[in-house]
Amino acid sequence: MKLSTKHANQQSVMLQDFTGGLNVSCTENLIADNELAEVINMEIDSNSKLLRTVQGTDTLYTTNEYTFKSAAFDILNSALILFTEDNKILATKDFSEVKEVGTLTGTGEVITAMWEDGLLIASGGKLQYAKGTESVETIDTSPEHCNGVYIRSGRVLVFDDTDQVLFSGVGDETNWTQDTNDPSSSLFAQIGYKVGGHIMGMVSMSKDILFIKSNGMVFRLENEYPDWRISELGRNIFCKGTASYCNIINNVLIMSDIALQSIQTTQEYGDMKPTNIGSKVASKIANLPSDTKLRYVPPLNQVWCIGENGYVLVLDCNTNAFFQRQFNDVAVDVLSINNDVYVIKENAICKLNADSFCDNNEPLIFKVRMKTHTSNYEYLIKKIILCVTPLEYKNTSNAHFDIGKIKFPLPTLVSSSYLYGNKRKIFDNDEPLAYRNNKNIYVPYTDNQYDGYDSVYDNKNEISALQSIRKIKRVVCRLPDIRISGVGVGGAFILNYINIDIVEV
Repeated sequence: MKLSTKHANQQSVMLQDFTGGLNVSCTENLIADNELAEVINMEIDSNSKLLRTVQGTDTLYTTNEYTFKSAAFDILNSALILFTEDNKILATKDFSEVKEVGTLTGTGEVITAMWEDGLLIASGGKLQYAKGTESVETIDTSPEHCNGVYIRSGRVLVFDDTDQVLFSGVGDETNWTQDTNDPSSSLFAQIGYKVGGHIMGMVSMSKDILFIKSNGMVFRLENEYPDWRISELGRNIFCKGTASYCNIINNVLIMSDIALQSIQTTQEYGDMKPTNIGSKVASKIANLPSDTKLRYVPPLNQVWCIGENGYVLVLDCNTNAFFQRQFNDVAVDVLSINNDVYVIKENAICKLNADSFCDNNEPLIFKVRMKTHTSNYEYLIKKIILCVTPLEYKNTSNAHFDIGKIKFPLPTLVSSSYLYGNKRKIFDNDEPLAYRNNKNIYVPYTDNQYDGYDSVYDNKNEISALQSIRKIKRVVCRLPDIRISGVGVGGAFILNYINIDIVEV
């Protein structure tokens, strides 16, 4: 008797590449195979290019006295400068002492620039000068309204509430007196003569400066005085707020109410070209508040769009794809210090930890939803393979993937929990492996350490190395479409792949 050919059209669906990131511009059955309909607290691993859980945080400092709103790092004095909601200025070098060093002269967005011995601070009032943990100096001769600060060719640039940019004297942040007979004295320039609107921000772009105006126009300042030239770069490039822009090497990002414009140098006519790169997440951008901060995070090569209640929309600059973070409490700023990433919370300062998936001492939640595969008839699911690399020895039994109607628990890694001849566990055991009096030392019976010369006490090597593990399940499940999602609390891991054997019947 001839064998049935009913399953001759069996196919294997491999889900591995998710470098397309988040796409909420269409339904989940119309997105690309490498895109995600939902993703929270997962991102692309910089080494393997696979989807993984984000880095958790370690809390370095907490306070109930102050509420932070932003921060800056004084690289010249190795000091972290913090700004509070009630306009206080705090400074610290090692978090053992966080002291108050001054008060902001304005109530606007805080912009800083590195200058000579410290940081210049603009907040809407008089310009201020911070030098590490010393008292902050107010520059009384500076303009009344300094809404932003920038350094160019030995001059300090600030802009006011209208369309004027003011230049200090060369090499002197206290010289703001104009003298037409002295080219090294203070200068001013009007950005967008008679076009209306006021300046919202200024940002570097290659060798030029871009000025963002409230009327949706962007202007470009080229060359140096007296040969400078101010020209219009583009229109309808609106900016959501006074901190909703940032510089990425030779690119500038400007976020509007519904779009994220990328302005980059090109060889086309006009030298610079704005492009909307946020069309796939337009609804997410629209939900961000007007005071959204855009911050470039060099160690991760990401741009964080910091929203409300701990929400962060993340742009991965390696893939130009979007992902989402959700902290357990409110994040207000982020900055990198010596290749470490510091997250400023309302009442705490944290540092990202690649070996953790917790925030504020509580596990983070991850969610992911992939493309839904739809059939003209029905799909018969025959076999599922889930392969992951756990990044920590934690119980992840509360994490699972739903593939159609099938609940697939995340496979866990079993550690070498016991030393040879010892009934006490090593993993999750707070007791030391050996005491300093050399008593009760047990030699682990493993291939790597048995008959070896490495000491057990104070050895930083992992007892059992992390490894990829996979779980296989044979099933019989008929569905008109296959919806794939995952959710879990705690337990960092890399998703290597999901393989599904299906046949259309």
